[in-house]
Amino acid sequence: MLDMLPQQLVNGLTLGSTYALIALGLTLVFGVLLIPNFAHGELYMLGAFSTYALVGAGVNFWLAVVIATVIVIALGVVLDRLVFQPLDHSSSLSLMIAALAASIILQQTATIIWGSEPRTTPSPIPGVLRMAGFSIAYFQIFVIALTLAAWGGVWLVLNRSRLGLAIRAVAQNKGAAQLMGIELRDVRLATFAIGALLGGLGGAILSANFPVYPTMGINPVLKAFVVLVLGGIGNLWGAILGGLLLGIVEVMVAGYISSQLQDVGTFMILVLVLLLRPQGLFGRVVLER
Repeated sequence: MLDMLPQQLVNGLTLGSTYALIALGLTLVFGVLLIPNFAHGELYMLGAFSTYALVGAGVNFWLAVVIATVIVIALGVVLDRLVFQPLDHSSSLSLMIAALAASIILQQTATIIWGSEPRTTPSPIPGVLRMAGFSIAYFQIFVIALTLAAWGGVWLVLNRSRLGLAIRAVAQNKGAAQLMGIELRDVRLATFAIGALLGGLGGAILSANFPVYPTMGINPVLKAFVVLVLGGIGNLWGAILGGLLLGIVEVMVAGYISSQLQDVGTFMILVLVLLLRPQGLFGRVVLER
């Protein structure tokens, strides 16, 4: 059994990178705007379908990824403008219901356009790296590197730019930030655009690693919410480490216990964290704003 451990760890890191990449955008939007955006999974799905459609039309994969990401950013901003901004002063329950409604509408729209059959996009990076005890596809290595690069980019924006300073100020105290002259509309637009960028980029890239179909965003966004709780709300380090940890745990449960208990293990972890450390493993106590 132990001879499988290196391969299981590699598989867990790859799966965890997928969760972390999706969770980055989700935790940013939730941490700053307190919007439980369940439609984030559909931004991921639309990034994948846009890339699939563009590649099918003869566009180079990498150019298709760029175009698809821009399309999803625009859709994310429109989603905020039409769905969440009108409910800006509503309860969290109202925002959650609106997000779920938007999720269903986007899923049905994708089904009308592309149908419900799974599609595939050819991998742009073929080949496998084989080493003693494990093997990993070059594309999987790229996904892990992309997740770390995305985290680094978001960290730089939040900690080394005026925009990031404004976003962090609004996240800490919206009223005080507004009194200091920070334009809340601009911060909201930037936050949602960055969140949509991360979701769309994740879907666009991972369309070459996973089947593409209208409901493909449901499971990843649920796992991303688990990562959000596990890592700590609004904590970027927590999004990365929580995603990787969750991926490793899922693969270990599937490999050493039963694949049928993989999701059970995930949500058992969620319950335990909520009971024992509700601020998350890497977060601090969250004060209601």
